[in-house]
Amino acid sequence: MRRLSRVACILTTTFLAALGLSAVPAAAAEPTPAVCTKTAKTVEDGLTVFARELSNVTKAADSGDMTAADQSVKKAGTSLVDLAADLRTDAATADAADVKTTLGQLADEFETQGKSLTTVESLQNLDVTRIDALSDQMIAICGAASAGTPTPR
Repeated sequence: MRRLSRVACILTTTFLAALGLSAVPAAAAEPTPAVCTKTAKTVEDGLTVFARELSNVTKAADSGDMTAADQSVKKAGTSLVDLAADLRTDAATADAADVKTTLGQLADEFETQGKSLTTVESLQNLDVTRIDALSDQMIAICGAASAGTPTPR
C-alpha cells in the first residue's frame, strides 16, 4: 500500500516539478507548453483522487473490513480510468503529434491498470513501470517545449 501511495506522490511531484502549474485557457489546438501545463493539473487531480482511495483501502484493511477495502480498490481503479479519459481530452487539444501520441499511450496504460484493480490482492499486481516510462517521455517533451525546442507536428 505504501508503495502505491509513494508512486502516486512521485508521479504527481514529477509532473508538477517539470511542468509547473498556471492557468491556461482552453483552445481548439493548443501548443505543447499549454497542453503540458493542463496535463500536469489533470495528473495531479487524478492522482490525488487515487491516493485518497488508497488511503481508504489502508484504513478499511487495517480495521479488518476487507469488503470496504475491496470497494475502495475498485474506486481507486475507477479514478485511474477517469484520469485516462481526462488525459485523452487533453491530448485531443494538442497541436503536436508527439504530445497526442504520448498522452494517448499514457491514457491507455492508466486505463488498463485502473481496470485491473478489483480487489486488495490486485493491488499487488499493479505495475507502474510503463506509466513511469511514458511520464518520463512526456516530461522530456514538455521540457524541450519550455526550452524552446520545437516538437514534431
